[in-house]
Amino acid sequence: MNLIDYYDNSICHKTIFFTSNYRNNSNLSRYNIIEFNNPKNSFVTYYLDDAVYVQYPRLFSSNGLIRSNNIYSDNNLILCNKAIRLIRENSSLFVLNKYKKIFRLFGNKLFAKSSIYLKYNEMRHKFNNDYNYMPETYYYPKDKEFIYRKFKNYRLNLNDLWLVKPTYDYGGHGIKILESLTKIEMNQYMITKYITNLDLANNKKYDLRLYVLITGLRPLRIYFYKEGLVRIATKNYTLDKKSIQDIYVHLTNRCVNEKTKNFIEPNNTHIQNANIWNLNTYSKHLKKLDVDFENIRKKIKDIVIKSIISFYKNVTLEQYQNNLNDINFYLLLGYDIIITKNFQPYLLEMNDGASITYSNQIDEKIHNNLLVDTLNLVGISIFSKNIIFKNRQNRIISVKDNVNNAVCELSRPRGDYEMIFPLKENIKTYKKYFLGINSKENELFWKIIDEKF
Repeated sequence: MNLIDYYDNSICHKTIFFTSNYRNNSNLSRYNIIEFNNPKNSFVTYYLDDAVYVQYPRLFSSNGLIRSNNIYSDNNLILCNKAIRLIRENSSLFVLNKYKKIFRLFGNKLFAKSSIYLKYNEMRHKFNNDYNYMPETYYYPKDKEFIYRKFKNYRLNLNDLWLVKPTYDYGGHGIKILESLTKIEMNQYMITKYITNLDLANNKKYDLRLYVLITGLRPLRIYFYKEGLVRIATKNYTLDKKSIQDIYVHLTNRCVNEKTKNFIEPNNTHIQNANIWNLNTYSKHLKKLDVDFENIRKKIKDIVIKSIISFYKNVTLEQYQNNLNDINFYLLLGYDIIITKNFQPYLLEMNDGASITYSNQIDEKIHNNLLVDTLNLVGISIFSKNIIFKNRQNRIISVKDNVNNAVCELSRPRGDYEMIFPLKENIKTYKKYFLGINSKENELFWKIIDEKF
């Protein structure tokens, strides 16, 4: 059955359709959407205060949204950590309603390097053959005794390299090659096996920045974005001892490499030698090696689904402990993936505050479409002041209503997003990883997917 045929207008409210100069906006009549032009009797406001979202206002203003300076107002869209703190504090001034969308999931430092490792390690103990997508990693202080035993006499060894990473930092800050334990000055850190047998781009190290959208937890829905970025270091890759601590050899982060004169920004006509590629250029690079990128992408999707399921219990538990409605929250994640010589992907990080910059033509096209597609899929609603106070609520809605909301979502324009879980063909494969913590919403939604689609 076609998704649109199953879609029930009687249970689904209309949502705003956002436009992009880079997106074909035709053939919209089949969707239950509103082309928003800021009507006088309704309003769509957004609130943000995090610097990482500095590029958002340009997109929002071009689509008619009004910026709010007050987080306590009835904003349609909220992008900041402060909202989560106010909810935890049960602030009487910050009231949720079914129209509000908050760009966060619950969980204290949920996607910090240490959390990713700990959840992965828990699942690895239960599913050793399946959870094998991260390099060997240890966390100080949790693994303190083991780290002292394993690395007590360690000295820099080019045949056995390890990275030291700060637990909560980002953007490549503080990452170094391990020389000895005595040179580590951090109170909390990760020691990670350095994957050295890498596929290279123009003789340089690279990684992939890919985007994943979680639109809800009960039921869980995961979408994978078809476009992404390839981030390339600015110096040729070598394991020479003289270059072992050279960040421009071993780190791929844009914020690190763009500081050097060797960094080349891409443009639409000249990208092959740049330090940022899109996936089309990357696919051509692999094709020269007789490698099909779709096979790698399939493995990456598997990593994404398993990694998100590993957090499922914690994030849903906290959400329900705070008596929250699933309809209010969504999250866009940036996945950092590295590729070995045998074209095996490994997960490096999951970022819940992925920087979306517009410093070149490639960035602008990918990120503009990404934000537009995210908002269209999440479903932002127009509401008026007359309606809003009649619909205030901070309660968990019924199982049926949560599932109906997920079904409505399936009918919305997706752009370059594709749902990767749940699908009729993979529900049985991934069901076992929920470890008995599955929800009634998941079971009902899976049944609909299996029977109707």
